[in-house]
Amino acid sequence: MGKLNKGKTDRAYFREAYQTGVHGWPTVEPSPYVVRFLRRVYGSDATGYALDLGCGEGRHARFAADLGFHVVGVDFEASAVRRAIAFSQDRAREGLHFVVADVLHLPFHGASFEVVIDYGCLHHQRKRNWPLYLHSVLHCLKPRGVFLLSVFSPKFRMFCNRRRQWHVVGGAYRRCFTREQVEQLFGATFSILETVEDDEIGFWHFLMRRR
Repeated sequence: MGKLNKGKTDRAYFREAYQTGVHGWPTVEPSPYVVRFLRRVYGSDATGYALDLGCGEGRHARFAADLGFHVVGVDFEASAVRRAIAFSQDRAREGLHFVVADVLHLPFHGASFEVVIDYGCLHHQRKRNWPLYLHSVLHCLKPRGVFLLSVFSPKFRMFCNRRRQWHVVGGAYRRCFTREQVEQLFGATFSILETVEDDEIGFWHFLMRRR
């Protein structure tokens, strides 16, 4: 999970999570919402370049590559990138790469990606860094490019019946979002094509297109 303004406790949490593989989030199968949104826009024969922010073990990067994209998965934690590479050895995939990089300091020049995927990266960012995160996404994404975003909603189990929208548990910072907060952050530069709230797991899922 890529993060901005990372403290030592954040780094320690994610390093241990990826070194041990004991963390609680899926590692192989892509989110059905990422599958649905990409297939809705691109069908099963995609072309161009896709970027997976906070790629973890690379489950969404692998799916995008299977659709036909050239994909770069990035994560600030080297252990995650090593696991993503290992998880991708089951069969050959051309155009699938994983690199260690911070979401705020991405090693890409110009708007070169047709798609940016963020499943669970933004909700580890401090609020003061949201504008920096948005700038980073816009720097990478082509005009009319597609942005897939999934974040914690207030119905996520760690936020149910709590007044505060953020917390630090186990050394990791987490924040939930209302629909209005996402619309306010991205509405000036993106058209939101579809919004889905998954009450079962407590997530918002957004399909957006850059204006």
